[in-house]
Amino acid sequence: MDWSKIAPHFEADGSLRDIYICGTSIDDWASVWTALIVEPRCLAFTIDGELSTVPSVVTTAFLLGRAHSVCASYALGRQRLNCHFFSEEEIEFDLDPRDVVGPDEAKQLAEFMTRMGRVTSKEVRLTPENEVGSAIARYEPVTDELVWMPITA
Repeated sequence: MDWSKIAPHFEADGSLRDIYICGTSIDDWASVWTALIVEPRCLAFTIDGELSTVPSVVTTAFLLGRAHSVCASYALGRQRLNCHFFSEEEIEFDLDPRDVVGPDEAKQLAEFMTRMGRVTSKEVRLTPENEVGSAIARYEPVTDELVWMPITA
């Protein structure tokens, strides 16, 4: 990873960046949830904006999401990765690009994506907000590698 080539992806432009794991099932969600709750100090859970107890199983978050706004926020250094439980078929986290200020944060992000890809055995993409087809970085489970897409002039 050459920070100078990927840094422009994290310039503040008023939008978020998204991490997508597509083609998922509730079993994939359960694997991701298990990986997240291993570090309880890093995970916060809110219901309608109020801090709440982190559910022990992800299906509880989906059940609560039928009547409430729910969000899990995972602390990754200075970064906050937010998950809103929109769909069982797609796991999505969003993050503020202003929190990725250098190679250390980019490395943490890459390690998180790799971990999520390993627990689901699925491709994981970091993209501009709502642009699932435009990868900034991509983890490929077949090769067990994360590749950054540099911005070229």
